[in-house]
Amino acid sequence: MTAVVLDETATVVRELARAAEVFAQRALEQEACRDRARPGTAVQHRHAHSATLWRSAEASLRTRISELETASFL
Repeated sequence: MTAVVLDETATVVRELARAAEVFAQRALEQEACRDRARPGTAVQHRHAHSATLWRSAEASLRTRISELETASFL
């Protein structure tokens, strides 16, 4: 790989990492709302579902980051 491609990959990895951190923060916010909601209510369910979606998106980004980092070392 050329230095330019490695530099571009590093930039993409940094941007994905920033997005993953934002997703993690949003998941935490939804989990806090879930915990404040009355158990068994639709509101609690919506916050729980939203937190799950944010966590899933975060995990996908972190997986992609790992793949890019691994590929850049090959």
